[in-house]
Amino acid sequence: MLSKILIFIAFIAISLLVAGLFGAVHDQISYTVSPEYFTRFKFIQFHLVNSDLPERVRAGIVGFKASWWMGIPVGVLCGAAGFVQRTPLIMLRALTFSLAIAVAVVLLAALAGLVYGWFQTRSVDLGAYAGWYVPRGLNDVRAFLCAGYMHNAAYLGGVFAIPVIWAFHMRFRAAHRAARP
Repeated sequence: MLSKILIFIAFIAISLLVAGLFGAVHDQISYTVSPEYFTRFKFIQFHLVNSDLPERVRAGIVGFKASWWMGIPVGVLCGAAGFVQRTPLIMLRALTFSLAIAVAVVLLAALAGLVYGWFQTRSVDLGAYAGWYVPRGLNDVRAFLCAGYMHNAAYLGGVFAIPVIWAFHMRFRAAHRAARP
């Protein structure tokens, strides 16, 4: 049991890092969609407006800072699912797959959000976005909103990844039970 606890703790730490790195990469994509989402919103929010760093680097920093914490719920809740595995080695293997599954689910959700946003913003009525922060004088309002859809969907993907990973662990356990002689 001690080995499983150590694996669980390590998994949480690795989940924090993976979530942050995912955010950094994710924000490179969303920066491509809308540089203004960063220059007019995220750089202000994360106090990176007056930095000498290139905008792409700052976008990566924003992504890491905005998403590392998602490693806590994903790490704890998905890591806990690893305890259903029969041995520490099988737990480690299953949790390694879990991280890949989480990244895939969140990436698919983010891209789905981007596509959804693209269709939702064919014609933009800013009144429909009263609850969103949309600065005045944007050069490309549609792209700004699409980046927002992408960001919101990524967080939803993180939440959705948790039950997906629990289901994966149940199937993984069943498959390893069936494979035993």
